Amino acid sequence: MTKLEQKQALETILFVATKSLSPKQLAEMIGGCETGLVRELVSELNAAYEKTDRVFRIESVADGLQMHTLPEYKKWAQSLETVKVIKLSPAVMETLAIIAYKQPLTRAGIEFIRGVDSSHTIRRLMQQKLVRIVGREMLPGRPGLYGTTKGFLEVFGLTRLKHLPALSELDMDKLPEDSQLELPLESEDE
Repeated sequence: MTKLEQKQALETILFVATKSLSPKQLAEMIGGCETGLVRELVSELNAAYEKTDRVFRIESVADGLQMHTLPEYKKWAQSLETVKVIKLSPAVMETLAIIAYKQPLTRAGIEFIRGVDSSHTIRRLMQQKLVRIVGREMLPGRPGLYGTTKGFLEVFGLTRLKHLPALSELDMDKLPEDSQLELPLESEDE
């Protein structure tokens, strides 16, 4: 397989993939390819996309690679039925942030930090596939330990949890009290 054919295979795979794929997975799919070559091909493709003013790039997300539309063009992508927008209220975002920064932790741990019942917000985050039960605490009743999902990393454009901004970098006082965060999520009908 020539380098051009490998590049075309990589581009095709990433174009149709609905989730991020690791360089190792991509190398196996292309066949006869090393992960280093996959990274090189991605760099070449992104350079070509930038040079020809394409509206997408291949980006590192959730320990893998995925084709993404550039942020300035998201309004057109969101008009498709395959992309839906959900709104996360400040209470849900607060719960998600607690789980993201303190995981794994139990519902009681979340409620201790928030100071209010969080069962509804946790359930909502689980329905949106942003949070899941990652284990069980060794306490009576074996309460679930909550953590974020690979979908969380994909939605927030993170490669790993260590790339979350430090709490000291966040200025939560600038957010309006009634604000909601809108997140593009893939439709589950696929």
